[in-house]
Amino acid sequence: MDKIKAMLGLDMGTSSCKAILLDDQMKTVATSFCSYGLDIGNQGAAEQNPDEWWNAIKSCISNIKNRAGEYHIASIGVTGQWSGTVPVDSKGKALHNAIIWMDTRGSKEVEALTGGFPSISGYRVDKLYRWLHLTGGAPAHSGKDTIAHILYIRENMQDIYRDTYKFLEPKDYINMRLTGNFKTTWDTATLLWSSDNRNPDKIKYSESLIRLNKLDPDKLPEMIRAVDIAGKITPEAASELGLPDDVDVIGGCGDTQCSLLGGGCIDHYSTLLYLGTSSWITAHVAHKKTDIIHNIASLPSAIEGKYFIAAEQENASSCMEYISGILGIGGNDKYYTIDRMASASPPGSNGLIFLPWVYGERAPVEDSLLRGGFFNLSLGHGREDLIRSVMEGVAFNSKWLLAIVDKFLGKGNVPNRIIMSGGGALSSVWPQILSDVLEREISVIPDPRFSTVRGIALLAGVGSGIISMEDLKTVSGEPAVYKPNVENFVVYRKNFEEFKNYYRNNRKSMHRINTAK
Repeated sequence: MDKIKAMLGLDMGTSSCKAILLDDQMKTVATSFCSYGLDIGNQGAAEQNPDEWWNAIKSCISNIKNRAGEYHIASIGVTGQWSGTVPVDSKGKALHNAIIWMDTRGSKEVEALTGGFPSISGYRVDKLYRWLHLTGGAPAHSGKDTIAHILYIRENMQDIYRDTYKFLEPKDYINMRLTGNFKTTWDTATLLWSSDNRNPDKIKYSESLIRLNKLDPDKLPEMIRAVDIAGKITPEAASELGLPDDVDVIGGCGDTQCSLLGGGCIDHYSTLLYLGTSSWITAHVAHKKTDIIHNIASLPSAIEGKYFIAAEQENASSCMEYISGILGIGGNDKYYTIDRMASASPPGSNGLIFLPWVYGERAPVEDSLLRGGFFNLSLGHGREDLIRSVMEGVAFNSKWLLAIVDKFLGKGNVPNRIIMSGGGALSSVWPQILSDVLEREISVIPDPRFSTVRGIALLAGVGSGIISMEDLKTVSGEPAVYKPNVENFVVYRKNFEEFKNYYRNNRKSMHRINTAK
């Protein structure tokens, strides 16, 4: 009897690899999870060892295979953290650790590239026009974009730059390990700010932008669509991973783009809030548009012919992991304990307000020098107030961001219901806080922790012809629905205004303190 064709998804996140195997009816066969490290250094450094990614993949696939006896893995899709850079030689060997999306060391190089007179928000006017006209955005001054990493390597790691054959995004590096091919995708290459994105059906590199950005075109990988086959798995990779030698590997896409697919948000304006290490609010749209003041743009999506809204806040569940660790909350029931403690504090956390900018911010304000903290802390506050305040602080930042996304979507397209996914959505308390703060209905999809990796597995099925793009609109299982509690509107509206006041009143102080380091 022939085995059932199955689709394997891999999600290379900031803290872990997730894997999922779906059958040809899009039902989950098996999932797996494996953590790895993150190196935070001085001057804004944030790196990871690509070999640890590969070892995590091997572990996840081994666990998946043990439960996949009757299934034939026909296609693989890889997603993961976006805006990272791995310099590799012509044999695919990583020449340095991956510089990931949190790294800000390239900020000086970007400021030098974008500056000049006359300028708007630090961008020389003629350069800004060219970036906005062709790409829909511009290099972020935070230094967290791919282009910033490459320029930083060129100026500060000259031997590595010289020996680099290609600069690859994290998921493109894994694809290269799987297929031996050096390729990227339309959506993922966006943060090079070197592509012509005006026609969402045909994205291509722009020679004029590559010159403007002072990049070497020979060091950039070939661009394909997210659903295109990047190659067959190599015999070496198949043997190492214990996979068949006829597996198709698709181009894949970034995690933000893929989260929409896993949440069933295929149609225009179907809006998703993802709550993971970072958080974002996103939707597919038909138009190319940019809000440079708030660092939001519509960029090429994983679906040909569509754009997606890129509106990401840098810190979300990472805040909870950090604070809960300081408070000594751990063990197998850690997240149950966090929910129980948050529930023990009233809405508003007894006046305690948390600012979630523990590693700078990307949107609704782009500022790598912002920092987090608790405000209005008193001897009367307990651990429960601190935990709930973290949830509320992330929610306040999301409310600030949502108001800008609403304007971006335009009148008549503002959603009354928001789909929610990501590990933070496993909480029974946090989604309700978000619903109350945002004053919108929140619908948490089933198994939200694996929503993004499910999206890439489904896209792999589309690329190999197992399913169609239309099938992705179907999300199996019943969502958990949270309706806003009007009784909490007053306290949350008041605290939200104070949240923004704390930003306005302390931004300059944060700059003075953090610039002096």
